Amino acid sequence: MSRKENKGKNGMKRRDFLKVIGVAGGTAAVAGSCSEPVEQIIPYVIPPENIIPGVPKFYATTCRECSSGCGLVVKNREGRAIKVEGNPESPINRGKTCAMGQASLQGLYNPDRVRSPLVRNTETQRLEAIGWERGEGILTEKLNSLGSGKIVYLSNNVSGTYSKFVAEFLRPLGGKHYVYETFSHEPIRKANSIVFGRDEIPSYRIDKADYLLSFGADYLETWLSAVSNSIGYSKLRDIDHGKTGQVVHIEPRSGMTASNADTWVAAKPGTEQYLALGIANVMISKGLNKVAPGPIARMVSGYTPKKVAALTDVSTDTIEKIARDFASSKSLAIGGGAANTGSNATETMVAVNILNYLAGNIGKTVDFSDSLSISDANSFSDMKKLVEEMRSGKVEVLIVHNVNPVFTLPGELKVAEALEKVPFVVSLSSFLDETSEKAHLVLPESTSFESWGDYSPKKSVTGITQPVMRPVFNTKSAGDTLISVSKNVEALKNTFAEKKYYDYLRSAWKKRAEALSPGTSFEKFWKKLLVKGSVTTTPAPVNVALSSGVSSVSFSDPQFRGEGDFHLIAYPSHRFLDGRGANKPWLQELPDALTTSVWDSWLEINPAVAAKMGLEDGSYVKVDTPGGSFEVQVFVYEGIRPDTIAIPIGQGHTSYGRYAKGRGVNPFALLPAATDALSGGPSLLSTKANVSSLRKRDLLVRTQYTKSQGDRHVAKTIALDQIGHHNGAHGAHHSEHPDFYPEIEYSKYRWGMAIDLNKCTGCGACVTACSAENNIPFVGKKQMAKRREMNWIRIERFFEKNSDGSLDVRFLPMLCQQCGNAPCEPVCPVFATYHNHEGLNGMIYNRCVGTRYCANNCTYKVRRFNWYTYKFPEPLNWQLNPDVTVRSKGIMEKCTFCVQRISYGKDLAKDEGRLLRDREVLTACEQACPSDAIVFGNLLDDKSRASVLSEDDRGYKVLEVVNTKPAITYLKKVKQERV
Repeated sequence: MSRKENKGKNGMKRRDFLKVIGVAGGTAAVAGSCSEPVEQIIPYVIPPENIIPGVPKFYATTCRECSSGCGLVVKNREGRAIKVEGNPESPINRGKTCAMGQASLQGLYNPDRVRSPLVRNTETQRLEAIGWERGEGILTEKLNSLGSGKIVYLSNNVSGTYSKFVAEFLRPLGGKHYVYETFSHEPIRKANSIVFGRDEIPSYRIDKADYLLSFGADYLETWLSAVSNSIGYSKLRDIDHGKTGQVVHIEPRSGMTASNADTWVAAKPGTEQYLALGIANVMISKGLNKVAPGPIARMVSGYTPKKVAALTDVSTDTIEKIARDFASSKSLAIGGGAANTGSNATETMVAVNILNYLAGNIGKTVDFSDSLSISDANSFSDMKKLVEEMRSGKVEVLIVHNVNPVFTLPGELKVAEALEKVPFVVSLSSFLDETSEKAHLVLPESTSFESWGDYSPKKSVTGITQPVMRPVFNTKSAGDTLISVSKNVEALKNTFAEKKYYDYLRSAWKKRAEALSPGTSFEKFWKKLLVKGSVTTTPAPVNVALSSGVSSVSFSDPQFRGEGDFHLIAYPSHRFLDGRGANKPWLQELPDALTTSVWDSWLEINPAVAAKMGLEDGSYVKVDTPGGSFEVQVFVYEGIRPDTIAIPIGQGHTSYGRYAKGRGVNPFALLPAATDALSGGPSLLSTKANVSSLRKRDLLVRTQYTKSQGDRHVAKTIALDQIGHHNGAHGAHHSEHPDFYPEIEYSKYRWGMAIDLNKCTGCGACVTACSAENNIPFVGKKQMAKRREMNWIRIERFFEKNSDGSLDVRFLPMLCQQCGNAPCEPVCPVFATYHNHEGLNGMIYNRCVGTRYCANNCTYKVRRFNWYTYKFPEPLNWQLNPDVTVRSKGIMEKCTFCVQRISYGKDLAKDEGRLLRDREVLTACEQACPSDAIVFGNLLDDKSRASVLSEDDRGYKVLEVVNTKPAITYLKKVKQERV
């Protein structure tokens, strides 16, 4: 939408916004609250005391993109939130973020947000804009005429104060609160109840393990807390005295998580429970268990390696090897993921619990004292009951808050039809998604970046959510809306004494403050909380014992609907989760880790099957299931069994904004409403499908079309037992070639990087962080198809072969290497690219005339050309970093090692009369990377972390033979003995 088209629709223009934010006053400088309207405009020529132009402010808050609850620090410039970083004070993510977190500000500034309240016109059936007074008045009228027990509040996971607030709101009305998370891991909770008598999800301490055995849990992508898991994974991958942790992943499909394991075991779909029982059998029969088995011995006695091998397609040698290694290590077994959400999902989790119990992991790598808040979510069975109540007319008012059940619940439930049976549906969503567009009234909520709140991701941690800027549009927090409405509802008049949710929140924290910080005044405590962003307590230890109920569990084969030839796996995307991230263009343009596909859906199919059917990458197929059919393009992939096909979840929206609508397919629409009998969780792995070729093919748009690196040795590996056993020279040993020019000498700084391929998981957080920091535009699917992507970092993915013929996936972040002998520099006819005195290949944008000679001569193909002056539709342009030039048509660009951050850090150090210290400046990619694979620093400082790692025995330079003298050293991925 152009500025002209947007006039009058936006509520507040950017220039007006800056005038208003300039008078926020001193209170906002401390609290970050910008929710009160100003009474008088003061010209910006009189600088407000809390805003100094050019000087950033930082606010601590909590990420609400998923249920993990990572701590964030938001950078604010001149009243605009421009960059999100992880909060180092948060025990959840320790300063790291994922791609969804990095792109979260595109939700705040999304041009397709609901900008004011909407009501459905009874004649045209269209939603029309109204004011807040009328909107709240309509809801008030409905609640006053409502019978007791006829209202339901349906929300995402809102632990903490808001959960108590909703309960107080609903109590006088006799209403129910349903907490809905698409992936709430019910089988884990139920299995813990059966085995240990604890209906909760514990903290799984990957950081304390040196042997990780995963039964389908995509812990690096969407399982529980991906950032926290990645931090633990990074520690597990540390190399100490020639030793490192080992990872085994069991699943029919090798996703991003399985690709980072030392061994991927491709078990038959739905048989993981038998494999776990077989491992337990070996542990007990060989005397490897560390805890007396009790009734478990009888339970697993029949699952001998020979029997389990026949059931799972996994060899007896593999079963026995896993059992020995698991029992002899500081181990951890975890389970879950899409491939383990079948009709026997809880049985699989029971088997996983048995392994942890026998290995003595309870209380060590499995911590029940600090359970996760997602344990409080309602089950899928509860949601099915709610849909039936809606359909039968038992619900008169439904308030939907930050969930999209029409899109995320199985199509068999026909949620959209059930919604039509509800007399009055209210949406508190920020977007017109598939559910909100069917509402009678939309009271748009301010995002978490514009409102007050708190959130407890687990027992020991509660994070604060505070406004980091004024609301972009005419929106209100859900709490403020409900308090305002309650003042005029007869049954609710005496419920809340507070006028604003902020007051309610402070009152709740006042009750906790004395216990958390004895002897401290509340105002001092509150200010410290806002600065730090969270409160952490030490959970009391709990005694966990084997429950007598474990012996009652029987194990069964998975049940599948349909007579098709293939098991269909629909798996959550680490970019979109259940589809909630699909309206953010940076996530759409972030390549999938394995396929490198963008802006679309695809179907993964085994090469042998594809060859038999005459299919290639990009071929269109029709997938038929009992729930219907869809057409989709194929990606031929060795990392999937021949009897299995897989499709990612997240695309296929019919609304939800311009970036999400009409892209790909939604597998939820074809899934049955089957459940896991024991837990009531969804049975996603419950469908067998047929695949037929449509005899047509088109380009499956990707950023990488080659699957193997050939003989180029770009992403290298080294055997664990070979570390330290060669001469220590980097990379391949080529003869020295004399240079025509003398070696460049650097006096104070030579900036460089070390990237550890043993830790890089291919998650893409670095890519999105770079885009957010450096104003990198998104170009769309058509331009991506023409290879005109603009991302400064690309994650190269290579499919290689292990010595036994199994799949070996390697990830390598490729960015400008800041070469000491850069081939791009001498070919530029206007000296737009040059070598500066600190070793950076600089760019002078206003010199560039767009010859593209530099890109043609770049060995690493990391330069990007602006074919157009790409637009950021307002208000997306509000997020642009004012410290970085926005490039226009005809300009070449590339990675700068975040030179603006270097300059800012040097200015601060200069004021103190010193050089920059190590780790004082972090590049955006390094700061985000959850697995700590990227390290930036001064190579002239022998003690800097980057310098030390650059001299590591595993270090090498990519394509060093061409004598470009890169400043980036890659550390080879470590190969271990496969099971």
